[in-house]
Amino acid sequence: MSRIRMLPALAALLLTLIVLFGGLQVYRTYDVIQPLEDHLSHIPEVHDVQVNETSQTPSVTVSLGPVQDLQTTYMQIQSDVASSLGGPINIILKDHPSKVLTNVFENIQPILNQGIAQGMYVSMIKELDASAKEQHVQCTVTMNSQDIFIQLTQNKNYLYSIVPYTNKALGGDGQ
Repeated sequence: MSRIRMLPALAALLLTLIVLFGGLQVYRTYDVIQPLEDHLSHIPEVHDVQVNETSQTPSVTVSLGPVQDLQTTYMQIQSDVASSLGGPINIILKDHPSKVLTNVFENIQPILNQGIAQGMYVSMIKELDASAKEQHVQCTVTMNSQDIFIQLTQNKNYLYSIVPYTNKALGGDGQ
């Protein structure tokens, strides 16, 4: 007798959980993710936005066109993402590099690492600019209290990198 009552109760519980999780997904998609994507798409330099919440740390991938000031654009993106999603979020910037820009970025890594390690930021910026100019690449470096923003441009190609002051993440592709 109790088995007959247990089956409808379990079915009701399962149905309730499905409706709740489905409602949560609909809410996240239509009240959080789509408005964030729409909001970020209104930034003139942003070409495309993709939000991925399937991993442990959600990520937002932003395809950028040419920007005048990477730091300002990134800070606006970061602010919008943090206010919408909250918590730890990985922001990935997609740029349009060429082999030349990638090689220049690899070549300036020692200058960048040394500048960060020694705290010699003024001379680091001068050396980064001089090294890039040798290969006919424009280098723009800006900084805030947490990150170093590097823009390398040549013709219609551009490479963006955001490097924390720590040595743990000295990679390209906006990481």
